[in-house]
Amino acid sequence: MCRWVAYAGPEIYLEDILFNQDHSIVNQSLSAHESVWTTNGDGFGVAWYTQRTTAGLFKDVLPAWNDSNLRSLAAHIRTTLFFAHVRATTGTTVSRSNCHPFIWKNWTFMHNGQIGNWNGCRKLYESNISEEFYHCREGTTDSEAIFLVALSLGLQHNPRQAMQQALALAIDAMAKTQAHEPLRASLAVTDGKEIWAFRYSSDDRSPSLYFGAPHTRASEHFPNEFNTIASEPSDHQAEHWHKVDEGTCVHWTRERMNFYPIELGQRFV
Repeated sequence: MCRWVAYAGPEIYLEDILFNQDHSIVNQSLSAHESVWTTNGDGFGVAWYTQRTTAGLFKDVLPAWNDSNLRSLAAHIRTTLFFAHVRATTGTTVSRSNCHPFIWKNWTFMHNGQIGNWNGCRKLYESNISEEFYHCREGTTDSEAIFLVALSLGLQHNPRQAMQQALALAIDAMAKTQAHEPLRASLAVTDGKEIWAFRYSSDDRSPSLYFGAPHTRASEHFPNEFNTIASEPSDHQAEHWHKVDEGTCVHWTRERMNFYPIELGQRFV
């Protein structure tokens, strides 16, 4: 499984989160503590927002811990919101097009987990991608497919409902193709201003997810003291971190954190 981190708060350098933490996301790419696989070296990606509408994006198939370009960029780019992801493939190829995050206009998405028996239900699930978005398909991952299905379902207008519907359709496709593997998802999506993160699984064994307030060099303060949602805590100070419950959607805004139960009931399937 993969590891990811989403930051939103006062302007900082990327390196404040990517590198300058006791257990940073780059450290997690080599030695994750709460992942099925310790090493997440099948590529990485970073997406960051500035004054432009679409996020900047840097992805590569090199392990994050071994990319000097990433370290250089992280030391020079300042931003108030960014996503970073280190990948451990669950079966699809190691390629730049399969690395997260994925971007469409001002929307950015990343995911850790799997749609059970992806090769068996891929065709059925991808049939939910509308013609408007199917041409955006570049890779072969279930993660990118979830993003495009959610966009097809109106992610731009109601992110929480669209993502729940996209997950429900994944479970539906798994059932119709008699998949024996579970759906597991820890994912995040942003419009560049707010963040929605989801922790859900069909077997109550979701990938880990936390929200917290690690130290950075930011000089400002936001009303919302929490600035990070991540697969794992990036430091060892327990008071900085809170675990997201199974079956929960977290909505980050500048003012507060909101929490909602994820409901994939009959209204979505």
